Amino acid sequence: MKRLRKKIILILYGDIVLCYAALFLTVVTRYIARGPEHFMQAHLVPFTVIFAVWIFSFAASGLYEPRLMKNGKIFLYRLLRIMGINTILAITILYLLPFEIEPRRNLFLIAGSVTILIFFWRSLFNLLILRTAVSGVLFIGINKETIALSDFLLANPQIGHKPVGFVTADEPASGSLPLSGISTPISHFSLAEYPLSKIARDTHPEIAVISREMKQNKAVVKVLLQAIPLGITTVEFPAFHEMLTGKIPLSLIEEVWFLENLIGIKKYSYELTKRILDIALVGIVGFLAFLTFPIVAIAIKLDSNGPIFFRQTRVGAHGTPFELIKYRSMVNGANTISGYKSNGPDTRHTRIGAFLRTSYLDELPQIINILRGEMSFIGPRPERPEYVTELQKKIPFYDMRLLVPPGITGWAQVNMEDDASVEDAPKKMQYDLYYIKNRSFILDLLIALRTVSAIVRRQGR
Repeated sequence: MKRLRKKIILILYGDIVLCYAALFLTVVTRYIARGPEHFMQAHLVPFTVIFAVWIFSFAASGLYEPRLMKNGKIFLYRLLRIMGINTILAITILYLLPFEIEPRRNLFLIAGSVTILIFFWRSLFNLLILRTAVSGVLFIGINKETIALSDFLLANPQIGHKPVGFVTADEPASGSLPLSGISTPISHFSLAEYPLSKIARDTHPEIAVISREMKQNKAVVKVLLQAIPLGITTVEFPAFHEMLTGKIPLSLIEEVWFLENLIGIKKYSYELTKRILDIALVGIVGFLAFLTFPIVAIAIKLDSNGPIFFRQTRVGAHGTPFELIKYRSMVNGANTISGYKSNGPDTRHTRIGAFLRTSYLDELPQIINILRGEMSFIGPRPERPEYVTELQKKIPFYDMRLLVPPGITGWAQVNMEDDASVEDAPKKMQYDLYYIKNRSFILDLLIALRTVSAIVRRQGR
């Protein structure tokens, strides 16, 4: 895990260095005949501000997430979109702040150079990772989630962790989970046949990840004490899973986990400060809503018959129902009972409604819900009562996601491409529980930045 953090820090430093390298190359190339030293000095402060914003934008867009660090067209496409946004941000900064430079051509040259340099830097970095030693991960215990995490590591070699084996206490009984779900064959060992020292010599692990059922086996725990002199780092599966995926493993969603992690962990200072910030932001966003309301209201009325606002009962904190308010984006009389969107285009949306959803402008009236204390800007998305009832039957302890006020955006929304289907509800629950457990101002800021990035890129629903 320390190695992964070091890789992320190295990539961050590399990006910063390459930003300044692009600035240096542009200034030297353009002003070589006129003495680049003066021009470099003039550009240094403005572009230091710009580079800080760009790096912040990279982080907000997920470019420092291990699972998004892979080479290929997807990363290049994401980088191009982000740099397009960054260029617009840089133009705004240069024209709003009193910097005495004429930046237009230089800015585009620098932005283009940064894009090319960072793409090749990331490609080279990932190539070197594949050719250098990675941390071997030995899974102590076999279940669906350890197999899924093993597949995740194999599919994302840039993370720097490679599964090297599975260990069970005894030979797998009939009907136990087969290893055929793993894309690459991985050795399976039984502690009944092999001592841990021999398994370690054969697999060379740096990390031993212990599943909960194996941790509860006293005989296995006694054997695992041998890992200490062998220099193997021992971690529990839940912590390892959370760090890599940002969600709670499904196997943990039962009474013991809630007792250990959620019961009695009131964050009074955080919750009070967050409420104050919500009200302050309502003032800022409310001003934007006030300015845009006449235009949006007229557009909705001209586009289709029906009310301007859409009102619907949702379930809030501790199961309290409230009336959620949004701009209407569907034709009047549309079947809004479905709640979750289906595959393919949704013909129920009006033309202006489709734009409002894509740009997230339909969410603006929810500042009324925030002002009333029914919602927050950030938190698990509120569901309709009938869906809460349905999901309570399907997902154990679904009520626990109601421990905090719901939000306009949340951890699940910025991590899932589509969080609106019933089938995705268990995965969404994992992200929501991760947020409830780890909620903090840093996590809220990360969610807010990613949401802003999605809005700017018009990555709507």
